Amino acid sequence: MDTDQDSDRFFDRKSRTTNFKSSSHQFQIRKIYVNRRASAVSYFIIYSARSPQPGLAPVRIFAYQKGHMVRFTIFGIPVQVQPFFWITLAIIGGALRADSSAAILNIGLFVVAGFVSVLVHELGHALTARKFGAHSSITLQAFGGYAAYSGASLTRRQTFAVTAAGPAIQILLGLAAFFLLRAMPNLAPNASYFMFILMWISIVWAVLNLLPILPLDGGQMLNVVLGPQRIKITLWTTIIVAVGVGLLLFQRTGSILFPLFLGMFAWQAFQALKENNWR
Repeated sequence: MDTDQDSDRFFDRKSRTTNFKSSSHQFQIRKIYVNRRASAVSYFIIYSARSPQPGLAPVRIFAYQKGHMVRFTIFGIPVQVQPFFWITLAIIGGALRADSSAAILNIGLFVVAGFVSVLVHELGHALTARKFGAHSSITLQAFGGYAAYSGASLTRRQTFAVTAAGPAIQILLGLAAFFLLRAMPNLAPNASYFMFILMWISIVWAVLNLLPILPLDGGQMLNVVLGPQRIKITLWTTIIVAVGVGLLLFQRTGSILFPLFLGMFAWQAFQALKENNWR
């Protein structure tokens, strides 16, 4: 299954079924929403680069040959893993500061834990969508991944369930790792570190995705609850929460990485409001 083509068909179908009065509104919603199953910033970057002129192809930032990607199937769901997924996980795990063999081993354990956690998150989306009759596929890429589906028109309640399933199952994974650590205090140091990182990534990743910020899961869930006619409220919520959380994260951690992405989301939402006179 060609994941990009399937997700494009999904965008087209949803934009045609929303009751907006102009094609520019349809474009803006597609531009902001990206993929309703997105839990990653990179997919937002790729698809927000669409031209506002109808009929033009999307601009892609990263392109890979098929041989450069890891491909497999799990529970009948096709999965592809792009090279930048591994690279960005390694950077987040401290690859730029590694100065010993122990540090390199910890980075490797961090990457594996991140892979397991993000894959479980996307499986939550994909398997739930399949339960409602859709064909699903998963792509893991820079800073996360996304689950695309096609072949089914979901109700608002079903769409909410598909969106919520990703962070929900990821939180369960984090809790399982936490209780396993408590139940097995004598684990080998490397195994203990792996379980701790799996717990930490799962909880933090899920909580961040539940923020009411488009295109994260929380923003998509808010949009489903409020409906397309209240998109202005969803976009203003995105701006306020993204700016507030971004400033808080920068103050607490000193890192500019996630505040930068949150700032990008806020800017995209503001541009949608501005271009459509929704302010």
